[in-house]
Amino acid sequence: MRQGEPGEGEGYSGRAGRRRVIVGSVVSCVAIAVAVTHVLAPDLKIDSVTVALLVVAVVPWLRDLLDSIELPGGFRLEYAKEVERRIEDAQRIADAALVGSGDDGPEADGTTALADVRRLAAEYLEVRRSMFSGSARTQRMSGIFARLVRATQRLADPDLDGWLTSVDGGLRLAAYARLYAVPDADALAALTDAVVKEPLAFSQYWGIHALDKVVDAVGVEDVPPGVVRRLEDCQPRGNDRVALLRRLIAKLHGLP
Repeated sequence: MRQGEPGEGEGYSGRAGRRRVIVGSVVSCVAIAVAVTHVLAPDLKIDSVTVALLVVAVVPWLRDLLDSIELPGGFRLEYAKEVERRIEDAQRIADAALVGSGDDGPEADGTTALADVRRLAAEYLEVRRSMFSGSARTQRMSGIFARLVRATQRLADPDLDGWLTSVDGGLRLAAYARLYAVPDADALAALTDAVVKEPLAFSQYWGIHALDKVVDAVGVEDVPPGVVRRLEDCQPRGNDRVALLRRLIAKLHGLP
């Protein structure tokens, strides 16, 4: 596993100084990689889904970096607050691009949509099995997730309970994709249970993203204490998932 890839991170360091260096390095490397790609392949077309996935993946790192910028006495810099507001705007735009792009099929053809979901779920597992961990595999899996977001939206009534409790990791990812796009307050308990137990790093990453959406649908004040405790007891091993989970727990406790 390579550090900095969504859902594929190494262990998390609790020291703020080291975290700043890691986060800053990762963000800088992503920016340099994008710049180099643009120079070497100026005609390369990057669709809105790719941009959306990149923004959603980078935002938690940027927020973690901004959280570490403090003035003596603990007061945050005003410009950091303004940048964070811009980051939140960027994430909203990215969400709209990822969820809205390609919603190109009616709910009526549920059989075809379900077949597409199962095919994509199987493709995800095959990519995990056949490719080495790294940026190429993460890119392939991210594309599959984006297609699952679109495919699951074409289902009128997906079997979320069955998918979330399935031994099939591809179907669990399909459930996370659906709940990311269409948050369902009734799925909170089952989603929490699935995310806490999720053994696949990439899937857990998107499961936490979906859980954040579902918490908003439920309302922070209405989230049962048992759900909060389960999330507090969850200990993912990747930097990205730790950052996402920490922010979600802070939201549940009403912290900025």
